[in-house]
Amino acid sequence: LDQLLLRAPAKPNTGWPRLPIDRVFTIAGFGTVVTGTLVHGELRVGQEIEIVPGGKRGRVRGLQSHKRRVEVVPAGTRVAVNVSGLGTEDVQRGDVLTAPGWLRPTRAIDVRLRLLASAPRPLPHNALVMFHTGAVEAMARVGLLDRDALQPGESGWAVLRLDQEVAVVKDDLFIVRQPS
Repeated sequence: LDQLLLRAPAKPNTGWPRLPIDRVFTIAGFGTVVTGTLVHGELRVGQEIEIVPGGKRGRVRGLQSHKRRVEVVPAGTRVAVNVSGLGTEDVQRGDVLTAPGWLRPTRAIDVRLRLLASAPRPLPHNALVMFHTGAVEAMARVGLLDRDALQPGESGWAVLRLDQEVAVVKDDLFIVRQPS
């Protein structure tokens, strides 16, 4: 694995940090801490940040990666971010930490869906599904755009209408599954 990682291309710095938040907690004497894997851009100590959705703003007070304090974190890194100006009530799992002003949350996403060939039944238009991306999980209705049902093994265009706002960008990977 170490050899594969050494040969893997570095993630490009898009200039827009994007950290899907998977944990939020408080450390006495430090304040609010969020964790996740930085998927784009880089984070720096002192940088202004925004939590999306929600629009709450704060600053990076400190960064830690693999139990070491760092000043800058590149994309692809697992990181803990000590955030000043925000309480744990301002952030939740599934939110995205980013630079202010560039990422807008949405409740509708245009997607290309592929139903697994092993699916037990077709996915009908207007089906209710669970949508998963980053660290967010949301209920969604599938609006199929080019057919009445998606058969196992088929792909088709759809609009996902979500029950809550999510922060996504073009080419984000996602999974939909039928609720159990």
